[in-house]
Amino acid sequence: MVSTPTRLHFAYRHVDRPWGGANNFIRALHASLESCGQFEFTGDIGEDCDILFMNELGMGPANGSRQWPLRAIRRLMRHRPRRLVVRAVNLNRHAFRMGIRNRIVGRFKDRKTLALLDMADHVIFQSHYQRDVFRDAGYHGGRNTVIHNGADPFFWNNSPTPPSSPLRIVSTTASARETKRHDLIAQLSLIPGIEVHHAGLWPAGLNSANVTRHGLLTREQIAALFATSHCLFHPAVKDPCPNSIFEALVGGLPVIYNPGPGSSAEIVGECGLPLAEQDLGSTVEMLRERLGALCEKVLETRSAYLASHSADRYRSVFEQVMLQSPKHSLGRGS
Repeated sequence: MVSTPTRLHFAYRHVDRPWGGANNFIRALHASLESCGQFEFTGDIGEDCDILFMNELGMGPANGSRQWPLRAIRRLMRHRPRRLVVRAVNLNRHAFRMGIRNRIVGRFKDRKTLALLDMADHVIFQSHYQRDVFRDAGYHGGRNTVIHNGADPFFWNNSPTPPSSPLRIVSTTASARETKRHDLIAQLSLIPGIEVHHAGLWPAGLNSANVTRHGLLTREQIAALFATSHCLFHPAVKDPCPNSIFEALVGGLPVIYNPGPGSSAEIVGECGLPLAEQDLGSTVEMLRERLGALCEKVLETRSAYLASHSADRYRSVFEQVMLQSPKHSLGRGS
């Protein structure tokens, strides 16, 4: 007997051009789930489907990067019940400074986000760190899973750059906000014997020192930059699950990460080094000493950083959710 494909709707509509980490991951996840033949994707949120999959309330760049009104989702779930799976993204109180505007507008947005997660049949967190952030903010849902992101196999590189001098270190950020720590990228570029290349946005008014700035690049250009580099420098803090780390590791690059608050240490594990913020020179010297061994470790384990690995776990969640009655058909969460 041939099983009927699960009808799945992605409320976040991705684009194929550069548009930040969420877009990159959702695009790779969609492609991986599509290739398995187990799902039928619906084109409109109002169509009957088995599972509505949301990236919080984001519509995605293909829909103008707008937000789904929470009341519209509530109404949809009441009148056309389906299972709701939500991928948690972030909270304003966590991502931005709590200035006057964020204390008002940001808190209102966070309440809507937490309400959506409470409605969900299942919540997927991108890291254990992220789940703790949401729990501290008031999330108390029971059905949830931590699944790290994954990179598109497009970044796979069979010929990583061997150790040489000068060391070529790359950083990538889609955002210029202060938690990305561009100041440390600039400081790193002042250390003799290295080249620092940066892809993405740069904060206005911040001196970039000796950083070679490439601006926003396509994934083809980023992959080419990875292919000629020795290491990814990721000094950001408070990142829920940075996609640039996955892309670099799949490309064969070890990662220098910030051991401060965030998910980087959890993700990188033995495939990189923590930076010493007050002594970046010692971090570079440690990289020189351990680069060969780190590259070997990355090549041994990088398949676990692919989107297909993540998609297998998402598929398991969708299968588990399909065994349950939709939460809203039982009159809850409305």
